[in-house]
Amino acid sequence: MYQPPKPPSLWSEFWMLSRIVYGILFWPLLALFAVLLAVFGVFILYTIHPAFALLAIAAVIAAFAAFAWWESHRIRPPGA
Repeated sequence: MYQPPKPPSLWSEFWMLSRIVYGILFWPLLALFAVLLAVFGVFILYTIHPAFALLAIAAVIAAFAAFAWWESHRIRPPGA
């Protein structure tokens, strides 16, 4: 005789939805915290000496350039 499947418990649905939401929000939140940390670091280095702030800004620009280079040389799937 056919037995309909039991619906998932409330806690398993809660954990599944939480994992989905955190999985979607992880990278944007990580990028936001990285930008805030970079701005804070530039501010701290500027209070020490303005030349240090320029070095930190140059490091941020180099990181963006390295990411852009990596992204442009990544192997794309067919048809993309």
